[in-house]
Amino acid sequence: MLGKNLHLSQFVPATNEIAIPGFGSLGDVHIDTLLLTWGCMGFVLASAALVTPALVVEGPGSKGQAVVEMLFKFVDDLAHGQIGHKYRKFFPLIAAIFIFVLIANFSGVLIPGKFFESFSWWPKLHDGEAFELASPTTDFNVTLGLASIALVTYLYSGFWAHGGKFLKVLFASPMSPIEWMDLVVRPSTLALRLLAVITADELMRGAFLLIMPFLLPTAVMGFELFIGVIQALVFALLTSIYIGLTVAEHH
Repeated sequence: MLGKNLHLSQFVPATNEIAIPGFGSLGDVHIDTLLLTWGCMGFVLASAALVTPALVVEGPGSKGQAVVEMLFKFVDDLAHGQIGHKYRKFFPLIAAIFIFVLIANFSGVLIPGKFFESFSWWPKLHDGEAFELASPTTDFNVTLGLASIALVTYLYSGFWAHGGKFLKVLFASPMSPIEWMDLVVRPSTLALRLLAVITADELMRGAFLLIMPFLLPTAVMGFELFIGVIQALVFALLTSIYIGLTVAEHH
């Protein structure tokens, strides 16, 4: 994240590293990205586990139910509007992408990483500099993984909706070169857009913290939260659009 990840080799002896052919050693794993990603997923699952038993069919319900219903309605309208009447099959994925990216974007803003940097137990980089906590979506491995899921779903939706005829679009039609290019451009733009915007937000907040270390730049943090929502929306929206184009066309 931000080009300064914590590698597993900083926590395990070098002699214990496991070489993986073609991928270097196990110590190359970005352990900070994994832990924060798991933390975001754990937060979502724990929140769902807490809210689910209190759900009611009639009445206003709890505040947690109100949030869940708001998220459900929002993603339902988004997916239905872009994919059409077949959207239900892809709704869980679109919802999962939106919620995970949203929580991941927020984690870099709301977790007080700067507060922990003064403690001796806080992890250090190889050059002795204190590790700077950042959102997992500032790691290209995370954004590319999400984009790859969107790409696989895009291909699956084509075969699901049109069967073997979808192969003609990819390999036999005059538009094939453009379709092949789309298989590279679409996931690349999804991954790079999210990475670039969230990384820029993290750097901007870091600069403001250096300028005003004793005055928390709340306005900048509020702007970051707003951008986090927008980027989660954009990622889910574009994934829905790609699926919708595949399901609707290529008859």
